[in-house]
Amino acid sequence: MALSDLLQRLRPAGAPGAAAPVAVPAEEEDAAAAELAPVFAALEPVVAECEAIRSSAEQAVSSEVALARRDAEAMLADALSRAPAERAAAAARIHRSGDAAADALREEADITAARLRVEGGRRLAELTDLVITNLRAGLGGADDPPRAD
Repeated sequence: MALSDLLQRLRPAGAPGAAAPVAVPAEEEDAAAAELAPVFAALEPVVAECEAIRSSAEQAVSSEVALARRDAEAMLADALSRAPAERAAAAARIHRSGDAAADALREEADITAARLRVEGGRRLAELTDLVITNLRAGLGGADDPPRAD
């Protein structure tokens, strides 16, 4: 492109003088396409390289997604196969903790029962002595027998 052609493209649209709207003259489309053709031709290898990179990345992503799906399916199958055993183990733990609580309650009840037996034996001896004393007093003719408080 000659320098005069470039300068011609930038010529003022109106004559000098009074204010008027300014505009760049319309270009010929063929001239613009011819001017940009070398630029686009130089970019073709870069565009092809970008396309190859994108295609390679898509393949890598597809492979990774397929691998992740297989891993997820394997983990799910493993979890489903172990679920009954895990449920049984959890039930056994709960049962053991219930047994431990029942054993503790039974031990506490045994201690309370032993304490009540001792206390009952002591009270029985006291009341027996009181009854015998009252009977002797009643048989002996005492007017005012001793009473339990």
